[in-house]
Amino acid sequence: MKVRLSMILLLLVFISNPAFAQESLPLILAHANVINPADDAPWLDQTIVLQAGKIQSISSFPATLPGERMDLRGAWVLPGLIDAHVHLLNIAAARRMLSCGITTGRSMFAWNYADVGLRELRKRGDADIPTILASGYPVLADLVRFKPDITAIFLDHPVLDDLRRPGRIGPDGARRIVRANAERQVEWIKIFANERAGILETEPGTRNLNDEELKAAVEEATRLGLPVAAHAYSDEGVTAAVNAGVRTIEHGSLITEPTLKLMRKRGTYFVPTLYGFSVALTPDSTPEERSLQPRIEMLLKCGRQAVATARRIGVPVVAGTDTGYEEKEPTVIDEIRQLASAGLSNLEAIRAATSLSAECLAISSAKGALKPGWDADLVVYKDNPLKDLSVLREPILVINGGKVFLRKE
Repeated sequence: MKVRLSMILLLLVFISNPAFAQESLPLILAHANVINPADDAPWLDQTIVLQAGKIQSISSFPATLPGERMDLRGAWVLPGLIDAHVHLLNIAAARRMLSCGITTGRSMFAWNYADVGLRELRKRGDADIPTILASGYPVLADLVRFKPDITAIFLDHPVLDDLRRPGRIGPDGARRIVRANAERQVEWIKIFANERAGILETEPGTRNLNDEELKAAVEEATRLGLPVAAHAYSDEGVTAAVNAGVRTIEHGSLITEPTLKLMRKRGTYFVPTLYGFSVALTPDSTPEERSLQPRIEMLLKCGRQAVATARRIGVPVVAGTDTGYEEKEPTVIDEIRQLASAGLSNLEAIRAATSLSAECLAISSAKGALKPGWDADLVVYKDNPLKDLSVLREPILVINGGKVFLRKE
């Protein structure tokens, strides 16, 4: 009897709590034009019901249940955008990303596991943080000489201290770095098949990890159930990574059609990060940036050709920016427009940052589309982005996990 009375009293407290009552009531979006990227045509004049962080229903009939109502007056609704290649380092950058309508990002390296921290804040219910898939530190041939400096890995993992010397990590070192990341419960492992393009000291066509190190890293990640993303540019680097079993190729500007056909055969996704090669020089550009400009322009030209070839032969192309979402940095919207200018249709370019990206990242049971039971991540625009991709720059409503983050009257 005492237990029953206690439960009744507890229920009465919850019901009388305005915050609890508001949280339990649905959010109803009326008169919405819905773009589900997997469909060829929009759904016009729909009612979307959101509750408990999920999409409850999408219907052409008005909802009569109680809740907060928003009349969208024919505005256009997309699932929250996904950036498959980010480098978020702080909360301010995460908020800036979310304000653009990007509700999910895959981190491709962050010092001191900032990506893991951001992921955990989102899991705690912080509506001002996007969903983050973390990768921690990348697997590199030489942890000491790499730029930018990533020797913070030895502070986070003193057990790796014997690798704190110039020289190759070897296959065993590759496995240990994968395991160290896995201990922090990352969702992805990133490896370097080629050197970086953005510094003068290295050539993007030169191999970083050799075949043995690369194979060891992928085998260990696979054993631990973690997919692998490969930073790679050349046919040799991409081929080695694909044959080892990576899920995605990042950048890939220098690959040719035979290598892309191998990617298609193996089901490998292509994340070309085109916008990372399209930054124009300014009066404030450094001497190194000016010296790199011919290389960057070449990589952009080749990358656009690779995207066009990938589309023609059926390699899935996914949108990623290679940015940290600091002030004035590019966003996945810039990448969507780059993909469209490289030959994708507007709908295909949007798919690259929604449904196809979710499929690539193995989160397509909850994100990347608008369906009952899926996460209530939505972004709303005044006009139709299928007709003009520049519309994506001006979201009027961003809903993250069922909670309103941004609302412009």
